[in-house]
Amino acid sequence: MGFRPPKGVRPPQLEGKRTGRPKGTENFASAWQDAVWGLDHYDDENAIPPNPSARLWQSFAGWYPNELMDWLEANNML
Repeated sequence: MGFRPPKGVRPPQLEGKRTGRPKGTENFASAWQDAVWGLDHYDDENAIPPNPSARLWQSFAGWYPNELMDWLEANNML
């Protein structure tokens, strides 16, 4: 068995190299998908939301469709 460094210490061969996403970063792609789904279906009464978050975005887009569209376009989500 090779050298095993203590927990929290990088092995020498990985020192100075980035391996994967930095700690503390998150991926919000699913949240943006729910917002876009809500905007696309805000006026469709028969649409069944895929999850509660999408239902919330659909309701929000029903009240403020232009504002939500502007916000999603400004953040390059559309």
